[in-house]
Amino acid sequence: MGWHDDKLGEIWALPGESLKLALPRMDRAGLQVLLVGDAERHLFGIITDGDIRRALLRGESLDVPVEQVMQAQPKVLSAGVSLDVARRLMLNHNIRHIPLVNNEHQVVDLLLWIDLFGSKVEARPEPVVIMAGGKGTRLDPFTKILPKPMIPLGDKPIVEVLMDRFYDHGFSQFILSVGYKAEVVKLYFNDSNGRPYKVSFVQEDEPLGTAGALGLLRQQLQRTFLVTNCDVIIEMNYGELLRYHHEKGNALTIVGALRDFTIPYGVLRTEAGEFHQIEEKPSFHFLVNIGLYVLEPEVLEGLENGSFIHMTDLIMAAKDKGLRVGVYPHHGRWFDIGQWDEYRQTLRAFEGLV
Repeated sequence: MGWHDDKLGEIWALPGESLKLALPRMDRAGLQVLLVGDAERHLFGIITDGDIRRALLRGESLDVPVEQVMQAQPKVLSAGVSLDVARRLMLNHNIRHIPLVNNEHQVVDLLLWIDLFGSKVEARPEPVVIMAGGKGTRLDPFTKILPKPMIPLGDKPIVEVLMDRFYDHGFSQFILSVGYKAEVVKLYFNDSNGRPYKVSFVQEDEPLGTAGALGLLRQQLQRTFLVTNCDVIIEMNYGELLRYHHEKGNALTIVGALRDFTIPYGVLRTEAGEFHQIEEKPSFHFLVNIGLYVLEPEVLEGLENGSFIHMTDLIMAAKDKGLRVGVYPHHGRWFDIGQWDEYRQTLRAFEGLV
């Protein structure tokens, strides 16, 4: 029986290949793993999401060869092994991927956790606060008619697509912070339409900034919770994000996504005013704030009802109080639908997916 042998070519990387070149293939394959080895598929190492996250937190460049990031000598099993043996190996060593090799130690297939333990999603108790009250001026003139969260993506509004994706990961409690054209959003969601999750609202009578609505929710948010902008859809493992948040003892975790920026010019390098070299269209990589956070209730202490505050100021206030603020690097796909170019690209990406 073949498991994922048809995708081995997509997730295979040669040792000297740069992480920058290999990562897009890893994302497209959707298996959260890269296998590193020679052209004959002899295995040298494995790279998982966690390895990449640790490399980014260390400040590694994406230009490093994959062999500097990989786990050498990963756990493997022989092709045709009993699935009970594979299950025990995964459980005993807390691993999610097992390459299957032949007698010459060449990879012939790959086993994933989901193959052996199924795709049942754990129900998550954490509420998700969705900031949906802004005017969405970057999407004018669309938002003169519809509030930003109600802009369609496929046959559903953006915010419903967002909630459906969270629900697929076990979340079922959503709080929408509404303001601009709030009656349109409330009318749509007050018709439950058989949705399997609960939607409630907090009303901003006047703009309170990107985090001010949280001051109105202090009594409701008595446990770990998530905050997200309504115009960002992220393909990620939210359970892993929460595990990381608690493991690090963070009071606030910011999700930072990897973004590649290319300068469309030749950049002049000079030394002491004299020409040194031209670097043609250089690329730079940054972890950018995409508007998804995990918070503990203590972050909201001192936040007054109706007070105006942006999320950036709330983050700095938490840090100034001595609370632990961390960053969770995300390198997978994400969609920022808050401006026209991104919205059009997202529509193309979601054709047939929504």
